[in-house]
Amino acid sequence: MSNITLKTLAKRTGFSVTTVSRALKNGSEINANTKKKVMEAATILNYQPNLYAYRLKMGKTFQICFFLNQLDDITNYEKHIIKGIFKSLNNSNYELIVKPIFRDNQIEAIREVVEKKLADGIIISHTTLNDERVKFLIEKKFPFVTHGRTELFSEHPYFDNDHADFINSSLNYLKEKKCDEVILIKPANNFTYKYISTRAFDKKINEIGLIKCTNPDFSHEDSLEDLKSKIIKKFSKKDNLKGIVSGSDVRTLVITSTLQKMGYTINKDVYIVSKSYSTVPNYFFPKIPYFHEDMELTGYKLGDFLLKRISGSEIQELQHVEKNKFIKNDELISP
Repeated sequence: MSNITLKTLAKRTGFSVTTVSRALKNGSEINANTKKKVMEAATILNYQPNLYAYRLKMGKTFQICFFLNQLDDITNYEKHIIKGIFKSLNNSNYELIVKPIFRDNQIEAIREVVEKKLADGIIISHTTLNDERVKFLIEKKFPFVTHGRTELFSEHPYFDNDHADFINSSLNYLKEKKCDEVILIKPANNFTYKYISTRAFDKKINEIGLIKCTNPDFSHEDSLEDLKSKIIKKFSKKDNLKGIVSGSDVRTLVITSTLQKMGYTINKDVYIVSKSYSTVPNYFFPKIPYFHEDMELTGYKLGDFLLKRISGSEIQELQHVEKNKFIKNDELISP
């Protein structure tokens, strides 16, 4: 049957057009029996809402835009965030659009969405301390949420992971294992979590009396081959018990395989704590302890916060720092 409208459903059910409309939107003012009767009629008649007319009437696109950052490997990180955002939109009228964003076109890409009204809200990641994208969106009073914090005076909605807790807990673990010297694989420059992590590292390492490795300097900006070369250089001789804090399971895999080829026994000659977006470290040989960043939860919260912001929720209600679960599954494998 074609051309099924709200009037058709109203005639079929005996309710007013207004009641039918509110029932289809799961309005709290409509009782459960009425909703059930309306939904059954809509299913039988194969009712399809006229989204174009509805959007035109409401003056909204009913779309939110997630900018897919092309700065690094997105295999796990962005994929799981997108999945979480989709879940957050399940019970809403909103759809997700995903746009790639590159280092040299970030403001332009966001400006296009805002000025052409292609979406009602925006989600951005890879947040920096003095993020120009955030400044622009605040200036335009356009609903948005960020994965990560800034250090701007103007507050904004965000969902972030507790990078300081990751560092502090990792160092406490390495101290328990009686490590003398600790290596931090520093996050990439510019991003806020790099500054949070390095500040926490410098403070904690002094508090608990560990030695900080300064030569060579390790970073997520190192290529995997450069990382391997630096590990070989640093571990060319067994002089003291070392610990490593790594924010990437890919880099952790390079580190562990390189050290094992050099004759080191993981969880005996050297201890490693990693961060991971997946459960991959459970399959390392040997297993190592790691902090699990649940990117699907992150995506869900980002989507949820943005919908609430679009609906008028206060910014202070839409700021959260999530502690990550510590999977302490280290085990000694004899050489």
